[in-house]
Amino acid sequence: MKAKRRFLDHKPPFVGIKRMAADHPSVVTGTTLYPARVAAPERGMLFKSGQHSRKIGGNVTKGRWSGMPIYTLTLEERATCPRDCSHWSTCFGGKMNWSVRWRHGAQLEEYIKFDILALARRHPRGFVVRLHVLGDFYSVEYVDLWARMLDAHPALRVFGYTARDPVGDPIGVRLDTLSRTRWDRFAMRFSNRWLPERSALTLWKPGGVPAHAGVICPAQTGKTECCGTCGLCWQTTKTIFFQVH
Repeated sequence: MKAKRRFLDHKPPFVGIKRMAADHPSVVTGTTLYPARVAAPERGMLFKSGQHSRKIGGNVTKGRWSGMPIYTLTLEERATCPRDCSHWSTCFGGKMNWSVRWRHGAQLEEYIKFDILALARRHPRGFVVRLHVLGDFYSVEYVDLWARMLDAHPALRVFGYTARDPVGDPIGVRLDTLSRTRWDRFAMRFSNRWLPERSALTLWKPGGVPAHAGVICPAQTGKTECCGTCGLCWQTTKTIFFQVH
């Protein structure tokens, strides 16, 4: 089995938060701070091993998805996100100047089909995709693509976070239905949306969380190494709190 992570250093939460001014061009136009890192999709290249991410890890070692490798997909922040995202001006993508963001649209969606098929053939016992390291679900059709991928490839598992509104946004409504009905394979949490379950909330300052309210991400508090050694985000529907970073 591959090593869980290439990078081991933890960047402490609550420090070095990059907040852009309201009139910053990237904030106004809804684009990444690093346009040169937005690339046309390449077949066979879309999904990157979670081993390259300190927080995610390359494979799952705990829970019902144990033994499965983890892959990630990165899109352009803000360009694919809702403008009411609570991290519109503080997205941690502002500190990810080397990350390639795949340009969203029809070509991306076509290549996702090929690349997921290839991963399903490579990992018939199961694999996990983290959506999205940066970016978000940008259309109802894109959500439906992932629903079809789940139907076509029983080996596929998905987890991640979305800033979409599960009530007022058609994209969020579709995501809510997909997550609620297929949580065992599509564990999508709603970021900073006050829901009774399947939420991911930001902690903006140090402090404890009452046990009944949820759990602070164990990878941030040093209780586990990474997502792969934890699994809480797809094991439980209880709220997960993330310390701003």
